[in-house]
Amino acid sequence: METKIEEISGEGFKFLILESNKEVARARLYVLKNDLHPEPFGFIEDVYVKEGCQGKGHGTKIMNLLITKAKECKCYKLICTSRFSRSGVHIFYEKLGFKKYGHEFRMDFK
Repeated sequence: METKIEEISGEGFKFLILESNKEVARARLYVLKNDLHPEPFGFIEDVYVKEGCQGKGHGTKIMNLLITKAKECKCYKLICTSRFSRSGVHIFYEKLGFKKYGHEFRMDFK
């Protein structure tokens, strides 16, 4: 039996909304490939809207920019994750068109 590791690469994009040169919202899109599809998939991470700036449309704006970029990159799917306790975030994602699909499994190293 042989074990082999092949290096793979992907693209990453950081989206920011600034007010008076200060970050009020951000999100990251990672565009990755797998062997199951010829097209890449998108993975969303680090979605954040500063406290006090929430409810002003910043989250919707940045997510729509991210969704547009994923489509431009020809992603066949877009994945985002959220903790079970964040029901408000789940409602937000569903309003954007995301559907609940499976569970996230995680292993922390700290």
